[in-house]
Amino acid sequence: MHYVERLDNIRIINSFLKILNKDYTRDFWSSSVVEEIRQMAVTGKPIRIFRRGVRAYRILDRLSFGKDEIILNGDETHSSDLTTTISGIEVAAPIYIGDMSFGSLSGVPNVVVAEVADELNLVAGTGEGGLHPDVAKHRRIFVQWASARFGVDIDVLMRGLGIVIKIGQGAKPGIGGHLPGSKVTGVISMVRRIPIGVDALSPAPHHDIYSIEDLKQRIDALKEATGKPVLVKIAATNYAPYIAVGIARMGADGVIIDGHGAGTGAAPQVVKDNVGVPIELAIASVDKMLRREGLRDEVTVIASGRVSSADDAAKIMALGADAVALGTSVLNSMGCIMARTCHTGNCPAGITSRLADGSVVVDHDLAKRAVMNYLKAFQVELGLILDNLGLRSVRELVGRRDLLKGHCITGELTKILDVEGECTGELPLRNSGSVWTPDYSIYASQLAKKGDVVISSMGSTGPPEVEPPKRLIDWLRLDGAQVTKPSIDPYREDIDMSVYLAGGRLQLSAPLIIRPLTTWSPEQIEKAKFVAHLMDLAIDLYGFSNPSSKHSSRVMWNKWVNGIGALVLDLRDLNGVKTIYEYDSPIYIRLPPLLNPIKAVEPYLNQISGIIIDDALNGEVDPEVSVVNADLELRRRGIRYSVDVIIHMTSLRSSGDAVKLAALGADAVEVSSIIGKAVTADGFEDKLINIINGLRREMAQLLGAAGVYTYYSTIVGNRELLRTLDPRVKELLKVKVAGEW
Repeated sequence: MHYVERLDNIRIINSFLKILNKDYTRDFWSSSVVEEIRQMAVTGKPIRIFRRGVRAYRILDRLSFGKDEIILNGDETHSSDLTTTISGIEVAAPIYIGDMSFGSLSGVPNVVVAEVADELNLVAGTGEGGLHPDVAKHRRIFVQWASARFGVDIDVLMRGLGIVIKIGQGAKPGIGGHLPGSKVTGVISMVRRIPIGVDALSPAPHHDIYSIEDLKQRIDALKEATGKPVLVKIAATNYAPYIAVGIARMGADGVIIDGHGAGTGAAPQVVKDNVGVPIELAIASVDKMLRREGLRDEVTVIASGRVSSADDAAKIMALGADAVALGTSVLNSMGCIMARTCHTGNCPAGITSRLADGSVVVDHDLAKRAVMNYLKAFQVELGLILDNLGLRSVRELVGRRDLLKGHCITGELTKILDVEGECTGELPLRNSGSVWTPDYSIYASQLAKKGDVVISSMGSTGPPEVEPPKRLIDWLRLDGAQVTKPSIDPYREDIDMSVYLAGGRLQLSAPLIIRPLTTWSPEQIEKAKFVAHLMDLAIDLYGFSNPSSKHSSRVMWNKWVNGIGALVLDLRDLNGVKTIYEYDSPIYIRLPPLLNPIKAVEPYLNQISGIIIDDALNGEVDPEVSVVNADLELRRRGIRYSVDVIIHMTSLRSSGDAVKLAALGADAVEVSSIIGKAVTADGFEDKLINIINGLRREMAQLLGAAGVYTYYSTIVGNRELLRTLDPRVKELLKVKVAGEW
């Protein structure tokens, strides 16, 4: 580790730190999960098999082999055979140690993973960005060929046993890799061949892969140049089954499917929480489609993302995977305490530290011993599961859905998984409690502070699998574009966020309308009006008294004054009045979330520019349902582009919420709660500007990830970009279930 030895004041972490106290509703890698992994890392012994799932909203936890949990004494051995092959390479167990780059990790973990793969006869992915010199010495590695090709040339590609073309990543489908500039120190600069201190932002797509035919050319070229097997890594998204079939037809030797919630060193929080589908649904769908097309035996299928135990691995293999990738659990085994500071380089355990003078670095011997022990114990648990299922080989487990039983697996999920299951009581679609979890409170404050995309690390903590869902929107996931529909890079390409309301009379630079809090002072209202004017947005002052006439063209108000942006009327105040079209400004009717909002305003449809569905008013349905029904009814009548649908959802907390509401059918969203959470009197104007800027940039990031150039003509009402994780939501919001073809 010469690069470490040359640094001054390095502190070596040679013992495990205390695990942070987090329950399973705060972090997927809760303290109990990390504690169990650590115990296996210390003792090298298995703990239990057929674990009972504790996360009611995680689909994989609702699957089981129908066996009672068995607590082990640690001395058990198994008779089943764990050996298998990954793209023609024999491995001692169906384990691929996940792609984690040098730079994201601090070097020692990279070396440890490569050493352990050699000694245990497994394989490990190197991640993006060239090779650590001490990793390059090892043979059982797969070198990654990502969109930026940082530090990758033919010499690097010739190392190891195989090559992975990274198209997508479960933590950030549709966007490229991100190594913050603070972590690009001297040695990272040398290995990746990039400037010191500059963010390493990989392009969202490969700029020489815009079609499945392009991908075949790259696969063939890499095979011809190296003679090695080539795998393709994709994120688990809406069209993953079709992409996997294309990959198989194009001659790849394997496909790695990275599910929602997978770990990362740095990614936009809203992308992590809102894009992609769980690995269990993706694997089941991919396996079925490959079999239908007669291609299943042509490729190795590796499942990645939130594989936290041998039980998870066994269930995922029964759904169709040949092997599983372990990433975060391996980091947990070497001392990770889930501090979630990877993107800053300030890792208390020394695993994802930035390499500079004064850094904290994990001890090599501690990390290697721990990872070896953990993986040995993991393999014993997997072997014991096979023994108890009556299987002689791990290969016999692949695709054995008949061994699985489900709990509350209903509707389309039954068809996708091919698993039946009883349900003694349906899971609630909505739970009580504030949407402002600690993570989203931090997110809001970061938006207000920086005015830019909020970056965080490790996997998602969002709903429904971790945070219990509190709104219908929490069940929805956005799509990430890959190969067949290339993603668009918002860092390098323009994405048009503009909106034309009221037939073009009210033009907004983004689909955001400021909704002030009732507690704001007249001075703050005037500042907010200025911000709306400055940023070409609108501000809804319904219910506020006597605002000044300044910047009135950006004001929506319940009293008409000359030059006003729009007049807003409350449906309850119309009292049967038939004619309201006597003003020369756009008119909107505010109403509560109704099952059929268009019928409620039918007498005025030819007089108004649109409706504002406001869940601050007492409604009869969820606001999301009202938006969808308004959009569908307007389309049925052929007047969708004449009548705007605006939504004020008081629980809106992120740009992800805003884009989902747009895809459900909203032309624009009114923003209030997140502003109230983060905008204080101190620095009021700057914080408000930052919130809006941050939301706009994040929305552009989500659009780019979905392969969309323009908001207004592509996103609004495009429910095909959404998937739900519960069949009941499909009926309510007219959105397909994740994993449906």
